[in-house]
Amino acid sequence: MKAFYELRNEELYVGKMTEYPFPLHVHETVELAIVLEGDCLLEIEGREYRLHSGDAAIAFPLTPHSYNALAEGTRGFAAIFPADTVTEFSSIFHTMMPDMPVVVKDKMSGETLDLARRLMETGDDGDQHLKQAYLHVILAHILHALSFHAAAAYNERGLEARVVRYVYDHACESITISSAAHALGISESHLSHLFAQQFHVNFRAFINAIRIDRATMLMRDPFLTLTQIYYQCGYDNIRTFRRAFVQETGMLPAAYMRAARRAGANPSSVPLAPDEPKNI
Repeated sequence: MKAFYELRNEELYVGKMTEYPFPLHVHETVELAIVLEGDCLLEIEGREYRLHSGDAAIAFPLTPHSYNALAEGTRGFAAIFPADTVTEFSSIFHTMMPDMPVVVKDKMSGETLDLARRLMETGDDGDQHLKQAYLHVILAHILHALSFHAAAAYNERGLEARVVRYVYDHACESITISSAAHALGISESHLSHLFAQQFHVNFRAFINAIRIDRATMLMRDPFLTLTQIYYQCGYDNIRTFRRAFVQETGMLPAAYMRAARRAGANPSSVPLAPDEPKNI
């Protein structure tokens, strides 16, 4: 399965788990997931892990990961934050990778799980300083329970971040792997290898995923035509756009746009094609 790039700008996001899976993706932030009740199946860097009540998993920056299955009644949360949010641990996030990204309940103290519940209950409008304090202590326990190995050279990790941000910013322009490699100052083969090995997707598929994601957002604007939308998303003709859209969503763009506009600003009510994943 290919990964898509997700832009996260929050200083600290804490969201409850739902029963829905979330497809393979990467972002420049750290993602910590803790299951408090039930169980779920996660994939991190190509390996699947079954998390049960009391287990935790962590995905370091630019590590492909997904939520593949969540049992009915599962309760837990994901905390997403930049590596430098907790400065005490930022060097670990920038230079190391966990040998095993999961901490099972037996290695989690009751205090850690209690703090996790408190963090989950702070809500969207909760005090950010309090959230960060909870996160700091939780990370201290979890990172202490993990073993690590050196990540790719720091310069290479920095390059990965530059690449995904550049491609995200220019995806809707006339971008090619050649023009992107030239702008980034690296060879085409290096850029192609990075996408294949780190993000498990080729360059063109990565571009299409970003473009179609933007198209689905624009489709909620009742004043835009389908032609305006596909031009704004970097496509020259409706046929290419339609093919890419169906490949990403399983729906024809016109049908998706009608459903999106009926749903208004509530994306959760947009019907999904059979077997299409829905975000948490």
